[in-house]
Amino acid sequence: MGSELSDGKRAPKANEDVPKGFLAVYVGPELRRFVIPMTYLSMPEFRVLMDCVAEEYGFDHEGGLQIPCEEQDFEDILHK
Repeated sequence: MGSELSDGKRAPKANEDVPKGFLAVYVGPELRRFVIPMTYLSMPEFRVLMDCVAEEYGFDHEGGLQIPCEEQDFEDILHK
């Protein structure tokens, strides 16, 4: 169960709708949300993305994992 927002609605917990073994990432300027298997993190293409994330945001930032690439590029990696 999430916490209550000022407008009375419930805010979902970060992992409330993410199945075990998956994680949510936010991609592109619109921060489109993708839920991906954690096993993807061991793919060479994702390692390159994680290097970009570390370079762009560092390792200590608030919120979800943001990936600084275009959505289409990210989707291309997902479908390799």
